[in-house]
Amino acid sequence: MDQKTVRFSRKDPAQFFRTLNKRVNDYFKENKLKKTGNWRLHLKTLIMFALFLTPYFLILTLGLPIWANLILTIVMGIGMAGVGMNVMHDGNHGAYSNKKWVNKIMGGSIYILAGNVYNWQVQHNVLHHTYTNIHEHDEDMEAGRILRFSKHAEWQKHHKFQHFYSVLLYGLLTFNWAITTDFQQMYRYMKRKLAYGKLPSAAVNWSTLVITKILYITIWIVLPLIFVDMAWWMILLGFF
Repeated sequence: MDQKTVRFSRKDPAQFFRTLNKRVNDYFKENKLKKTGNWRLHLKTLIMFALFLTPYFLILTLGLPIWANLILTIVMGIGMAGVGMNVMHDGNHGAYSNKKWVNKIMGGSIYILAGNVYNWQVQHNVLHHTYTNIHEHDEDMEAGRILRFSKHAEWQKHHKFQHFYSVLLYGLLTFNWAITTDFQQMYRYMKRKLAYGKLPSAAVNWSTLVITKILYITIWIVLPLIFVDMAWWMILLGFF
């Protein structure tokens, strides 16, 4: 990614941030709301983890017919999205709980979603929230040549059909995240010394990445291949 310099206006920053923070704090105070998750988020956590993990154990243990396993994998997908967009997201923002260890556990759920805490916090908390929707800086806007999310990205003829084929490609994102993207991101971020907070040691970061990837592949691919009486290609299809 070509890193061009982005400069934000420094005109009257103190008043802007002071006013913004006051309004946000007043909102929570006036409405008697916590700045971290409440019982609704905790209930949502139970529901999403149940949708995500219960079908997995049913598939492994009950020897269900193919059509039932297919339905359960769809339910798992819904639960997986719910865990990612609610539990993991809020945990890695430090907003799930006022206890750091709880946030760490909930944020760590990203490891069973194919991701990595360090990479996600840099990409999302640092880059996305600093350079939101800025081409070549917000990596959420980057999809190679296959998809085009910004008017500044190079246009290709096939992009006129991306609203059709993108739906099919999203199933490959998790697999791509698991085997290539995280390794590329970690190399790039560590080289640039980017971090959300203190920069972790390279040894710890890379060891965590490799170990969690092995566990991820074991849980979602190896164990089903061992315990589920289905053709290997069907299991991989369910994974995608």
